[in-house]
Amino acid sequence: MDKKSSEYKLIRMADTSFLFCIIFEVVGIMTVMFIGTLGAQMAIYFMTMLFAVFMARKRRAEFTIPFEKPKVGTLLQSIGISVCGIPIALMLSALASLLSSAGADSSEDIAKYPVWLAIIAFAIVPAVVEEYVFRGLIFGAYMKVDARAAVVISSLFFALLHFSLGSILYGFFYGCVFALIRIATGNMMYSMVMHLTFNAINVAVSYAGMIMIPGWFLIGAFVVGVIGFSVLCIFFFKKNPVELQVSGYKGRQLVTKEGYITMAVCLCVTGMLLMI
Repeated sequence: MDKKSSEYKLIRMADTSFLFCIIFEVVGIMTVMFIGTLGAQMAIYFMTMLFAVFMARKRRAEFTIPFEKPKVGTLLQSIGISVCGIPIALMLSALASLLSSAGADSSEDIAKYPVWLAIIAFAIVPAVVEEYVFRGLIFGAYMKVDARAAVVISSLFFALLHFSLGSILYGFFYGCVFALIRIATGNMMYSMVMHLTFNAINVAVSYAGMIMIPGWFLIGAFVVGVIGFSVLCIFFFKKNPVELQVSGYKGRQLVTKEGYITMAVCLCVTGMLLMI
């Protein structure tokens, strides 16, 4: 790919945005002991959003991030897909826990805050910022070059952001779902609400605490979830078809050195956590 082409510049901008997301994440983690989990998280999201808005404004002549009023029926379907996907996410997380529990999310950190504050800090803010960055800025830039790469690479970047193996697995799964919804609807509001729904359920589970649930119930919930997810996806994408135009570029050309360096850093951090 010609490094002077507009396509290369868009991809480099997307990969650079991911690089700075990781930089902010690492800096935020290092400040936890000084300003606490909540303060560090808010600082991370503030810096990330500020940088993403700046980058998006610089490229607003080449692509826009679509925010429109969602249709009620389509919105309810998308929320249903998000909820029914949770058993699949739990299965992926359980598979990862067989290797290591390192980096697992701590419900204790969430539950020590008032419910309203936890909803804002751990559900609303992450959904808004992460969707703007990954399904807005990064996905939008890649869509101008290669739609299939936009789905896969934006989802991979989104997954690697979370560092823990379980979160990476279901992060990639949900990242692909959110990206396909984004293409099908042409509106980022749907994926943002889906993301918020998933986060809100996680917050609710954190406050509910660890409850002994019979194995048969978990198996039944998984089966119902998978069936519900499959049926809803079939109906949703039949009504809102997805078209994935592909460029003539080779896969390795669709990630710049900034992207490769950042992915390597993420994998190193994840590997270190797995060895703890």
